[in-house]
Amino acid sequence: MKVSVIVSAYNAADILGTTLPPLLSQDYSSEKLQIIVVNDASTDGTAALLASPKWTDRCEIIHHETNLGRCATRNSGLHAATGDLVIFIDCDIEVGNDFVSRHVERHSDPQVTGLLSNLQPAISPLRQKYHRYLFHGRRGAKTVGGETPLPYRYFILTATSIQRSALEETGEFKKELTGYGIDLHYAYRLWKNFPENLFYEPDIIVKQHKLKTFPLALSDFGNYGASNLPIILDEFPELGRNMGIDFVNGSNSLKRCAGALLFNPLTRGVGRLLKALFPSPICNPFIRYLMVDAVVTGYRLTLKS
Repeated sequence: MKVSVIVSAYNAADILGTTLPPLLSQDYSSEKLQIIVVNDASTDGTAALLASPKWTDRCEIIHHETNLGRCATRNSGLHAATGDLVIFIDCDIEVGNDFVSRHVERHSDPQVTGLLSNLQPAISPLRQKYHRYLFHGRRGAKTVGGETPLPYRYFILTATSIQRSALEETGEFKKELTGYGIDLHYAYRLWKNFPENLFYEPDIIVKQHKLKTFPLALSDFGNYGASNLPIILDEFPELGRNMGIDFVNGSNSLKRCAGALLFNPLTRGVGRLLKALFPSPICNPFIRYLMVDAVVTGYRLTLKS
């Protein structure tokens, strides 16, 4: 099977020297493996790093002249991809040398259309509570396991393989979306076509470098609520019930009242205090609350404007 790996890169000069070599040292046939790196108009030394023959001789390098966002980088990679199987991977993800072959092996099962890797932190021990919440808690795809099809909301496109035929049926990524929400939007479209065919493989472990801090993540969640979420809900309003939007403008007046009590500066301050006071994993519910609060607050700002 011919495989195309699409690496999205932005300001990645500090990490590509760690994450690219394992992709170029796969135990899969090099004649059947295409590595595409899309540089989304980085402002650091990414372009200069990728100009080295040790990358250009073994990778296809695509440069954007302006920063267009991850949807656009994935679309650029798809236009160049020739594989029957496409793997999307972020530039800060480090893989094992059997990463590609193990994805191909799982796709020999005709029920598997998309396959999600097991994302783990590259650093240990994790000192931030938010990072322990992300990686040590039983959440997301871990709650489903490897034998049961995944719901769309757990199918994130980080070190994830999808059959080209399914990508062609689903279409390109929506380039108007930037930041958080792009995986949700695409996974939902993919899931609508293949609801029983998206899976998680806990034994394919990949390691993520450059973990975001909690304040930066909350800022991103707020921007998501203000910008991407309205676009997504305009196309798929049914997704609102899974994102806390019923607490803002739903038809249930009791829920809207509950939302006024839950998502306000006073309750937010209490949530931050409790998150700071309690150790992991007791603080996890407060971390989750603050994430939802950031999305809801961002969405409210858009409604007011």
